[in-house]
Amino acid sequence: MTRKSNNKANSPQQVAPTIKVPWYKQVWVVASATGVVVSAILLEGPTLLQNTRILPGEVRQTVSDFQSWAKEDSAWTGHWSSFPEGIVDMADMRLSDVDMQITLWASQGDIDGTIATKSICRSIPVLNYVLLRGEVSGNTAKVIAWDIVHGHKTDFAELKLVRDGEVVTVTPTSGRKDWFPTTARLGRHPGESGAEPEPDQTFCDEERKALFNKLRPSPANEG
Repeated sequence: MTRKSNNKANSPQQVAPTIKVPWYKQVWVVASATGVVVSAILLEGPTLLQNTRILPGEVRQTVSDFQSWAKEDSAWTGHWSSFPEGIVDMADMRLSDVDMQITLWASQGDIDGTIATKSICRSIPVLNYVLLRGEVSGNTAKVIAWDIVHGHKTDFAELKLVRDGEVVTVTPTSGRKDWFPTTARLGRHPGESGAEPEPDQTFCDEERKALFNKLRPSPANEG
């Protein structure tokens, strides 16, 4: 007996009949799509075309702003003092003979950092510096000297910084002005490539040692 095959793949495939779309429906579809495009151009065209023209300008402006920020950030960031080691023409910088150091980190118009003076050491010998925060505008920065006292953010003073190349002039404008010189010209230390500037962690060592010696009980009182 001959066995009947169940393989449907061998059976001839039925081809679906081609449905022909009437010519007037084709024209209607094309006309509708064209109408949508024309309406969009008529209604939103001025705005769309204007945005097309503006977009490249905005991109250029964004790139320019970013490059400007990067340049300003680099110019402000560093460790500044009255004796920047490694500067050959230090005498030409006419730096002030003051016991002040500042360390700055700038980022897109914002500035953070530290400021240290011997007056701060005498007032708060357990610290080597207080903190800075502020904003940069061109070659000028307005900053606030602050720190955490008893768990609370405390503002001590406001200062104005004016940068001229590798020299920054520091002027206290309000608050604890007695902690700072009336005006101080500081020079930026040459930084190592890729290295972040760091404040001097030993700046108040002498005052801190004096405080600890004062708090230490005398030999006569021991025992």
